[in-house]
Amino acid sequence: MKKTAFIFLIFIILLGFSLKCYSLIGPVDQGNPEQVMVEIKKGMTGKDISQLLEKKGLIKSSSVFYVLLRLKGINNLKAGYYKFLSTDSLFIILTKIRQGQEEIFQLTIPEGFTVAEVIKRFNELDFPDYKASLLQKELSRQAAAAKLFQLDFLQSGDLIEPAEGLIIPDTYNFPLSYTEKQLAAALIGDFKTKRLPELKQAALNSEYSAYQILIIASLIEAEGKIAAERKIIASVIYNRLALGMPLQLDATVQYLLPERKTRILYSDLEVKSPYNTYQIKGLPPAPISNPGDSALQAAFKPAATDYLFYFAKKDGSHVFSKNYQEHLQKQQDIN
Repeated sequence: MKKTAFIFLIFIILLGFSLKCYSLIGPVDQGNPEQVMVEIKKGMTGKDISQLLEKKGLIKSSSVFYVLLRLKGINNLKAGYYKFLSTDSLFIILTKIRQGQEEIFQLTIPEGFTVAEVIKRFNELDFPDYKASLLQKELSRQAAAAKLFQLDFLQSGDLIEPAEGLIIPDTYNFPLSYTEKQLAAALIGDFKTKRLPELKQAALNSEYSAYQILIIASLIEAEGKIAAERKIIASVIYNRLALGMPLQLDATVQYLLPERKTRILYSDLEVKSPYNTYQIKGLPPAPISNPGDSALQAAFKPAATDYLFYFAKKDGSHVFSKNYQEHLQKQQDIN
């Protein structure tokens, strides 16, 4: 009888201990889950992280979490921003941090965005510790330092934005912990890996360099909003360059203005700048946008035409002409 009572007592003790342990490692909240963001900084010890998680209300005991780390021999937990649910168990939380399943943010860069517009889009995301001005400086610095096209002038202060044209329009997923330096490296690195090789390949069969083709693609992107017209617009640009004619593209003037206008004024055409193709012959010194694949393909393989002029209609499409007289006549016919 005494033996049975003793065994029963031990059972009760073990059961109580098990329930207590389960309570400590189980989720803090069994009801409606709430999201909790936690930043684990570089250099934090296991004890620091344990105390932080308890302070955030994600675990019941920092001591239990720390003991579990020691028992499992886990010494290196990955820094970053992590999103947890209040219903996550201690093991789920530990697994996320151990595997580096940190929170990411998504950024979509549309075709034709300038670097300034990319920076503005970043700024709208409002994620922790982000500074738009630092990212822009870092993009410029890394674009110049990368020497992707082996052009020394990319390192000069003469360009409006050295990184212009070097960002591929796409949807990106970045860890929330990324610094400005890492963000810039990811964007410039993506261009170097994916776009630079095809530009260099296209230059092998062209009288224009890879960088000049990129500039032309940026002009096509900014001028032609209708994909079906881009190869024709490309032909006009190449035809004018071949004849030594000024390109006279409104998009290059828009690029110089502090704010985009719905209509370019004659006074705007007088802006003195190497980017103003009403004032110079040839190409501007650098791209004026970050072109997408459609504009790039148009720069690689323009349509075969004799067109030298075009003007935009209200619907965004263009009317093309072979000479100035025809150009004027078509404008009169439209009006």
